[in-house]
Amino acid sequence: MNRLLLSAATAFTAFALSACSQTSTEPSDVNFQVSRVEDARISSFERSIGKWEERGKADSERWSISDRMAAYGVPGASVAIIHNGELVWLHGYGVKSANSSHPIDSQTVFSAGSVSKLINAALILRLVQDGQLDLDQDVNTYLASWKVPDGKYTAQKKVTLRTLLSHTSGFSQHGFPDFNPGEKLPTAIQTLNGEPPAKHGPVRLMFEPGQKMDYSGGGITVSQVIVEDVTGLSYPAAARKYVFDPLGMKRSTFLNPLPEAHKNIARAHDKNGKPRALPRGYEAMPEMAASGLWTSAEDMAIFVQALLEDDTFLSAPLRNDMLTRVPQSWHGLGPRLNGAGEKFVFHHGGANNSYQTWVEGHPSQGNGFIVFINGQDGRRLAYELRVAAEEAFGWSINFPDDYDEPDFE
Repeated sequence: MNRLLLSAATAFTAFALSACSQTSTEPSDVNFQVSRVEDARISSFERSIGKWEERGKADSERWSISDRMAAYGVPGASVAIIHNGELVWLHGYGVKSANSSHPIDSQTVFSAGSVSKLINAALILRLVQDGQLDLDQDVNTYLASWKVPDGKYTAQKKVTLRTLLSHTSGFSQHGFPDFNPGEKLPTAIQTLNGEPPAKHGPVRLMFEPGQKMDYSGGGITVSQVIVEDVTGLSYPAAARKYVFDPLGMKRSTFLNPLPEAHKNIARAHDKNGKPRALPRGYEAMPEMAASGLWTSAEDMAIFVQALLEDDTFLSAPLRNDMLTRVPQSWHGLGPRLNGAGEKFVFHHGGANNSYQTWVEGHPSQGNGFIVFINGQDGRRLAYELRVAAEEAFGWSINFPDDYDEPDFE
């Protein structure tokens, strides 16, 4: 269970307090309406946040969202709640930067970290649906600008897209460091080869594909190169063509560094709520498929709803494939999966240097939860908000009790 938690301090700063004082109790979208029943639930969600350590205790002290943001040094957050198939709440809290009074809203974009892998998986599945890729084909069939080296680990079994998306490919490199303003960014090939300006060694195979799971942003970068080689498009352009435009995700992009012209950007903050990555105010994540997504709560709600019920975006068989655990992995094709039947849930977290993200969906019930945070120390806040949503809406999937890792033989 501890794997769900990141270390979190409870430092209280003037920056965060000032930011949280900007929190509004009104919907951030003028035309966004909720019923009286939902309004009561939202009120409970916003005003009954318990400490993570005291979750499940009926007599635990409760606070408002702004109180908990201040406790974690978080200047801003954006939340979307899906209940019974409907988007019932979409709201921004706090400010985009501790140095300003500009409020977060539902269109504000955040760095999504590893939630990028969900979009990457959907992009690849769209190409499978289009007949351009096969999940179980040797990926060297598709790779032109880089190849998986032949060796002892590929003598019997080859790397496939199924193994890449489920983190069972055998590739190294769990994650990647962010890049500050002014730093040169590596290409995907430089990332795979471990060549400057990449900040790590070569991505290499460590075991036979399919043998076990080892979470690998390096393997996801291989899939990024496949997308570019097969489509002939840049990765951001391919994501736009096959995912963002079909779903109407107008605020989402994989461009890194994110252009200032994109506007309405949540800025980066350290664990004390102080601005970082100056003068631009946010880092760049050139390993796009693994961690380079910039998106809004509204756009991610659209995406989660598509995975919950939209057979026009992905066919029912492909959506089922995406949401079926791959042997030896706790992932399907992209999302992490837990539970079964009424308790089945898909989810993924994201954590770049200055941002925290949590996204999940409950297919049997049509529920979903999305939160973006522009502070380094916001992971526990994300979990506290998730528990508050569960309590307010009476969800039967309990966090974190229903998120145990699977046992493998």
